[in-house]
Amino acid sequence: MKTKEDNSKGDDDLRVRESRYIRMVKAIFHVCRRQRIPVYSSKYSRRDFTLWQHIALIALMQRMRKSYREYVDDFLSVADRLLYALGITKLPHFTTLEKFMLRVPSALLERVLGGFVYMTRIRGQVFAPDSSGFSLHHASPYYVLRIKRDALSSMRKQVRLKEKKEARRG
Repeated sequence: MKTKEDNSKGDDDLRVRESRYIRMVKAIFHVCRRQRIPVYSSKYSRRDFTLWQHIALIALMQRMRKSYREYVDDFLSVADRLLYALGITKLPHFTTLEKFMLRVPSALLERVLGGFVYMTRIRGQVFAPDSSGFSLHHASPYYVLRIKRDALSSMRKQVRLKEKKEARRG
């Protein structure tokens, strides 16, 4: 039988899970401020969403490994505290995020990513981005068939190469 103490622990776990995303948003805003990312890309920009908000939304979407539509419809529609932390009063349409990714200069995202990695002091991570934003094990069977290789076998090869390099060092 659960006690009141056990229930409060479950509530704390829920708060921690929610606040992790809010902390990530605040960290991204901090990086944007330090990297001097402009709030809007032009003085003629619509004032619905800022560049900072777009960058934070995209980073959260990548962190959660969801598609644009799933992210907006399933997650953002119920995350009121997160929207408050982002400073968003209305939900963006999923195509808003897609269009932002098409028009944003990659140098801008690299600046933010570099600042975020520096701020979080991540060391020794292998970073190999591609255009999809998903890791290799999310490849569709059709894509794997088209490139005529097994996605898992290529991942195993990469792990073996990394192990060989580490063995040479040590």
